Amino acid sequence: MEKRTQERRTSNRYSIAKMKVLIEDYHYDPTDLPELKGIDPTELSGGQIKLPYVGYYHDGGTDETIFILPKVFIIGGKAFGRYEPEHLLHINRENKQLTDTDRAFLFELSTWIYQAIALFCERHPENGITSHRELAGVIGHRRDGETTLLDLILALIRFGKEHQSLFTYIATIAHSGRHKIHWTKTIRTTSPVLQDGKPYYLKCKTKEKAINYDEELICLFYSTLDYLKQSYHFVAKRNLNYETERPHRIKSLIESGKGTRRLRQIRGKYFTDELVQLWRLLYAFYERAEEAAQGKAHDERLLVRNFNTVFEDMIDSLIGEKALPAGLKEQKDGKIIDHIYQDKSLIGDGDIYFIGDSKYYKEGNSVGQHSRYKQFTYAKNVIQYHIDLFHEKAQTLRYRDELTEGYNPTPNFFIRGIIDEKDLSYSEHKLTRYQEDEKKCSNKHFENRLFDRDTLLVLTYEINFLYVLSAYVLSHGFGSSTDSFLRERFREDVIQAFEELYCFYELWPEASVEEKEAFVEKHFKRLLGKIYQTEDETLILALKKEGNMVMDKSILDLIPESQRKDYPLS
Repeated sequence: MEKRTQERRTSNRYSIAKMKVLIEDYHYDPTDLPELKGIDPTELSGGQIKLPYVGYYHDGGTDETIFILPKVFIIGGKAFGRYEPEHLLHINRENKQLTDTDRAFLFELSTWIYQAIALFCERHPENGITSHRELAGVIGHRRDGETTLLDLILALIRFGKEHQSLFTYIATIAHSGRHKIHWTKTIRTTSPVLQDGKPYYLKCKTKEKAINYDEELICLFYSTLDYLKQSYHFVAKRNLNYETERPHRIKSLIESGKGTRRLRQIRGKYFTDELVQLWRLLYAFYERAEEAAQGKAHDERLLVRNFNTVFEDMIDSLIGEKALPAGLKEQKDGKIIDHIYQDKSLIGDGDIYFIGDSKYYKEGNSVGQHSRYKQFTYAKNVIQYHIDLFHEKAQTLRYRDELTEGYNPTPNFFIRGIIDEKDLSYSEHKLTRYQEDEKKCSNKHFENRLFDRDTLLVLTYEINFLYVLSAYVLSHGFGSSTDSFLRERFREDVIQAFEELYCFYELWPEASVEEKEAFVEKHFKRLLGKIYQTEDETLILALKKEGNMVMDKSILDLIPESQRKDYPLS
C-alpha cells in the first residue's frame, strides 16, 4: 500500500490537478474509488462499499480534489437522473459523457456544498472543526487559522467577479500613454523630409511607459484563473484588455517555485487595498501550489458524516426563530424540535407556534411512523409548555380557551429537500405540498373535535434542495425575505387543509358575552372540542365534513340559522 501511494505521489506530482465527484451512500466497486486516507467506507454485501460522508477532500500528494455530494442527487439510480455515478469519477474533457456545462455545474454545486458545511461549522462552534478534531460527525484537517486550497480558488474566482470595473480602469490607464509621439526626442534624433516647405518625420520616437506592475499582477491573476479552469472547469469572465500566459507557463512557475519569488519581488509596488488583497490571494495560492509540487502539501478534508444535521440548519436559517424561550425548542423530555417559530394563529388575531421537522431522505423514502409520532409529541409538549405558564400566571400565548375548554390548533409540518432533474435551478423554491402522506400524519382521540389538544395534522412539503442550499450560503445563515414568504405559504396551506376537512361558523355574532356563556354551558358536553372562543370573544364552531356536508347536523340545529354565519379562516 505504501509503495502504491508513493508511486501515485511521484507520477502525479507535476500533472494538472484532477477533480472527482462521488455521491454519498452510492454503492461503488472498491477499485473505482480513490484512496481517501483517514476515511473509512462502509462495506456492503457483495463486496461493494459506500461513503457515509458529504464534503471535500484534497490529496496533497497527488493534487487530487474529491467532492462527495449528498445522496439526494441520486434519482432513479443515476446522478441527477442522467449519469451513471461512475462517470463522475473523472471530471475532465476526455470524459465524453459530460459537457463543459455539466463540468461547470458540478464544480459550482460542489463548492456550494463545501461552503454550506463550512458555514454550519461556523454557526455551531461546538460542532466546529479544527486540526485533528472530530465532533458531531464533522471531521476536518485544516490548519488552525488557515484556509484550504479550495478556499483560495473560490476567493480568486470571487475577486474576479467583484472587481471587473477596477481591472477595466487599470487597463485604460495603462494603455492610454502607449504609442504617443515623443516630439522632443524625435526632432533631436531624426531628420525630417521637406515637402512644400513643411517637415515630415518618417521615423518618430514614441513615449515608453515604465513597467506597469498593476497590469503585471492582473495578467498573472487571469493567467492563474485560466490554469485552474483546466482542472476545475468553472466559468470565469475574461477581460480582453490583458494578455495571459498559457496554462503550461503557469504550471512551470509553480513547479520551479518562481511564482512566489516573482510575487515577492513586486510586493512593494502596490498600495491600493484591492491590489494588495489580490497580491495576497495570489501569493497564498502559489505558496500552496508550490508545496504540492514539492510533495510538501498536507491533505485537506472538510466532511460531515451526518449531513441531515447540516440540512436541518439550512432549513432553520430560512424559517426558524433564533431567540426562543428556554425549554421550548429543547423540551423537558429530551426531544429537540428542528424548527419552531411564532406566527399569526389560524383562529383569531393572536399568535401561535408553528412546528416543523426537516427530512433529509434519498429518493423513495417517506416519513416513517416514528417521525410522525415524534412530531405529535413535539406539538403536545409545546401546548403543555404554555398551559404550565398559564397556571403560573405568566405571559404566554393563548393555547386554550377557558370558556369552551377548546385548544387553538397547532400548525405542524414536515419538509424535505428534493431535486428536479429537469430543472437544476437554484433560483426557484418549488415548494410543493405533498398531500398523499397527510392521511397518515394525523392524530386524534375523538372524531370531529378539531379544538381538542390531541387533534393534530402534520402537512408534508417538498422544497428544491438547490434553492435551500444557495439561500443558506448567500444569507450566511441568517434568514432574509425568504423566510417571510415560506412562513406565509405554510400558514396558507394549513388553513386550506383545515378548510378541506371542516366547516367553520361564527356563532351568535350579535349576542352578549353573558348570552354566549349561557349557550356554551347549556350544551357544553355536545360542543366540547368542536367550539373555541378567540381573544376578541368570537365564538367559532368547527364541524367535520363529509363531502360538502357536515357530519353532525344536529349541532347546527342548536343554533338558529340567523345566529350563525360562515367563518373563513383565510
